[in-house]
Amino acid sequence: MPALSPQRARVSELLAARRPFFSLPQAFYNDPEIFRMDLAAVFHKRWIFAGVECEIPDPGDYFTLAIGPTSIVVVRDQTGAINAFYNTCRHRGSRICLAESGALKRLVCPYHQWTYDLSGKLIATGQMHEGFERADYPLRAVNLRRSAGTIYVCLDDDPPDFDAYGPVIEPYLAPHDLRNAKLAHQTHVVVKGNWKLVMENSRECFHCPARHRELMHTFLHDYNFAEPASDPIVRAFWERCAGFGLVCEQQGDDDFRIVRIPLRHGALSSTIDGKSAVSRVLGTMPTNDAGSVRWVHFPSTFNHAFADYAILVRMLPISPLETLFTTKWLVHRDAVEGRDYDLKALVQVWDATNDQDKALVEHNQEGVNSAGYVPGPYSRQAEQGVIRFVEWYAGVLGRHLEESLQCDIVAVKEHEPPRASSGL
Repeated sequence: MPALSPQRARVSELLAARRPFFSLPQAFYNDPEIFRMDLAAVFHKRWIFAGVECEIPDPGDYFTLAIGPTSIVVVRDQTGAINAFYNTCRHRGSRICLAESGALKRLVCPYHQWTYDLSGKLIATGQMHEGFERADYPLRAVNLRRSAGTIYVCLDDDPPDFDAYGPVIEPYLAPHDLRNAKLAHQTHVVVKGNWKLVMENSRECFHCPARHRELMHTFLHDYNFAEPASDPIVRAFWERCAGFGLVCEQQGDDDFRIVRIPLRHGALSSTIDGKSAVSRVLGTMPTNDAGSVRWVHFPSTFNHAFADYAILVRMLPISPLETLFTTKWLVHRDAVEGRDYDLKALVQVWDATNDQDKALVEHNQEGVNSAGYVPGPYSRQAEQGVIRFVEWYAGVLGRHLEESLQCDIVAVKEHEPPRASSGL
């Protein structure tokens, strides 16, 4: 019977040897082979946050994203449906959409002008031989799901259940109406750090009081992460929000968590002065004093929806030591810059926070790469979210290794020659 390859066996041994409640062994943060396993086990098999519906409001509107070396195009077709395709021509593999986003009537390959309609159907090829059937070469579709205005994609042919997540977040976000919001601003930051370090940094606020001066004007961080209902301030806030019909209580499964949490000191929004950044509330929010809906979905996103705006963050791996960190600011679709909001005031807190986190993660990566690095203990009080993520990751990668071995065993059995009959 087959055994794990030397590379897989090494990773399996590292997983088995890691200490619970400690950071991961060094190789998980910088090793190219483990990075390739992360792409296969995590980013190709899980639901990945792609973007929001309001980015592509009209037929022909599209945006692209890259999961490792794989580019995907998300486009709204003439019927209003949203489709996702591999951004790869079926002729000789050229990338089709070269821009990050835009509007088009058809998807046209820039190499030999193979042309697809917005549903992915191949409709023109130019000089092809007799007997060639265009119907045999549509764009390859990527699994896509939507929830509360957000869009997720999965590269695996057999994606995990989305219903354990999508329907859960809908009632929390319904009054924010992200489907009918507007993308007011977007930034891309390349962080010179492994994607796991980026996610770990986002899952704790142990560092916030010392490093995020702007954020800490309004951000509540010192509450019981595991049981927020045990905090009297949070419980009173939930009772008040219930009077407005807002869903608040914490829910979550292995790979996500969502909750509505108050802001500090009576703040209305995540701004320098705690006042609303946008004069129009987001969606149909019944009050401008509703704290924030915080939710995370492993491995690619964490988000905050306030009464007046939302920020959605997408984290995608580029290489073992690089991660693309994208932040989207959403406001009411009819809000006008300069009248209803000042863009500088809107983005100030999170722009500063992102720059600070970039530096923190990059210094973390430099230290992890050192010969002096050994895994250190997480705070079981202040870093529960990090522990939860690391345990989730280790479980996902461990199951991937086990499934790979089982597939190898099945493949060997299918190709074994028949046993000779004993004649009995």
